[in-house]
Amino acid sequence: MTSFRPTKIEQFAFEAKLNRFFGEHVYDQVFLGLEIVEVVDDELRAWSPSEHCAAVIDLHYSKKVAWIAQTLFNRPVRQVRVLARGMSHNAREQPV
Repeated sequence: MTSFRPTKIEQFAFEAKLNRFFGEHVYDQVFLGLEIVEVVDDELRAWSPSEHCAAVIDLHYSKKVAWIAQTLFNRPVRQVRVLARGMSHNAREQPV
C-alpha cells in the first residue's frame, strides 16, 4: 500500500484547479474548506467541512475531482472518498 500526503503548496494548487474547473459559485458552495488527507493506492481521501458537502461531492463531483487530482499529482486516482472533518477514513484508526 503506497501512501502520499500532499504538501501545502500542492493542496493550494488542488484548490485552485477545483475553483477554475467548477467555477467560483460551485467551489464556494461545495468545495470551500476541502482538505486532502492522503492518497492511498488509487484512492483520494479528503475531509470536508460538512457532511452535506461531502455527500454532494461524492454524488456529483467525485469523478471530476479524481481526474483533477490525477493530473495534478501525476499518480492514478480512481476513487474519491470525502468525509466530514475529523471522521476516520479507516475504521480501525482514530481520526487524525
